[in-house]
Amino acid sequence: MTPLLGSEDLGHGIRQLTISNPARKNALGPEFFDALEAALSNSEGVRVWLLRGSAQIFSAGFDLQALAGWKPGTLLPDERLGDVLDQLSAHRAPSVALVNGPAFGAGCELAMACDFRVADATAKFCLPPVKIGVVYSQRGLARVANRIGLQRARYLFLTGEVVDGAHSFERGLVDVPVSDDAEGAALALCRTLSAGAPLAMEGMKVGLDLLAVPGPWNERFEKLRRDSFASDDAREGRRAVLEKRTPVFSGK
Repeated sequence: MTPLLGSEDLGHGIRQLTISNPARKNALGPEFFDALEAALSNSEGVRVWLLRGSAQIFSAGFDLQALAGWKPGTLLPDERLGDVLDQLSAHRAPSVALVNGPAFGAGCELAMACDFRVADATAKFCLPPVKIGVVYSQRGLARVANRIGLQRARYLFLTGEVVDGAHSFERGLVDVPVSDDAEGAALALCRTLSAGAPLAMEGMKVGLDLLAVPGPWNERFEKLRRDSFASDDAREGRRAVLEKRTPVFSGK
């Protein structure tokens, strides 16, 4: 059986994860969530995640068969989605979504769970819960709003509008202007991210996420800050500046 999530190391600490369920238009369901969680927990040496879809589709959204099997009184089916996407967002390594074709519903939220998004002209973003009669999770609403802004998120959720790739940059859905070489742009971004000091990268990710959620600085962030200043990478970074060379970071 073909795995629902392919994995390939591209060098420079970049690990590519490919959603591979073309018969279901790369729909996301319980088996995919298990596969993504397993990939995130087996991340030795990973400095950047590159997430993409197969067959010119990023993801058509939550698997409606899984939604149809839900019974009142049980855990809502998208709770598992939220848990796994929280793990992706909180992972120490940054992530880049390469979006081609549809990224609808849960597929759009998956892209938003990544730190960055790059898309080509075939991309289509849509958040359609009002069209299928469900209320999106608060975590999902917050995830999208934190990436693109509250008013833009309000518009997309309440209208269910489809935004094509050509307009995705101006609407704040992607971080790099759309080009004919989206894959090259995504890989270039991944290589830039992989060159950063891992401990500093983790600390900055946590700090920036805390800015998006009102509240006091937490202990994890303060520990990451202290550890970064005492790290071998910090010493290597200082030496590299003085010696006018490219630093070689170890993640220690």
